[in-house]
Amino acid sequence: MRTGRDVRCIVAGMALIGLLSSSWLSSGADLAAKTGLSTNGYNCLFLGHSFFAPIARSFAEHPGRCGFPNHKQTVVFHGGENGSPGMLWNSQKEDVAQAKKLLESGTVDLVGLTCATTGSELSDYRKWVDLALKNNPKTRFVIQAPWAKYQNKTFAQYEADSERVLKQIHELIDELRRAYPQTTFLCIPQGRGMVALWRLHDEGKLPEVPVLKGKSEAKGKKNTDQEPCLFLDELGHGGDLPVKMGALLWLATIYKVDLNKYQWQTNTKYDLKKLAQEIVQNDPYCGFESKPGK
Repeated sequence: MRTGRDVRCIVAGMALIGLLSSSWLSSGADLAAKTGLSTNGYNCLFLGHSFFAPIARSFAEHPGRCGFPNHKQTVVFHGGENGSPGMLWNSQKEDVAQAKKLLESGTVDLVGLTCATTGSELSDYRKWVDLALKNNPKTRFVIQAPWAKYQNKTFAQYEADSERVLKQIHELIDELRRAYPQTTFLCIPQGRGMVALWRLHDEGKLPEVPVLKGKSEAKGKKNTDQEPCLFLDELGHGGDLPVKMGALLWLATIYKVDLNKYQWQTNTKYDLKKLAQEIVQNDPYCGFESKPGK
């Protein structure tokens, strides 16, 4: 039989749990309210390659934490050049057919694409844009500027390559905005995130990532003893930390969440949330400034 003291302790404990839960939900609601978005979450379709899909999947856990409970997403992944908008559009695979059917349903609010060496002309993007807008004129679009391939480049070479990719995406978005003036097109500056992490690594500010590039893996086999690294292989696939950083960039760009107020632990000595917030706010194509567009 419980004593009066036991009952009081249980009640107090329940009150404390309620207070903590209320505080967490309030934090998420506050973040959502400050975005200015009139949505409880987008129904997203993300289409891309291996420098894109892992980040899209990692991103899934965040919107609900920030007051967007209705966030949904479908990720279509095709490796390499096959993940470009043009190659995906021409693919006969079932997952692409299902993605097009999803767009035809008119339920998709936001489409995310990336780029590759081929299949990334303006006309390739316009095919996806036209299909989405035909069925939902309010569809928004984000285009990821992926980090460059590693391929044993120096830091200076890598930074220059990443900036070149970003410039190409900015120019593409300018063209899309001119062609569709009533539609929102945003950029996710993924390359700048990786460049920033590499710089921090060289400065000794990322003790969680002791290795720049991991050990090469035999095709089809996973290197289970690999140390935490920025690049998993010579091609430049991202390790856990770049993927985590990428998801933060997506969250700030898509949902306009102030990452400095996001109560989520990155488990890193360096403040990744502050860094990601600075990156998106310094790129006007992320939508935080009035210029050069929406």
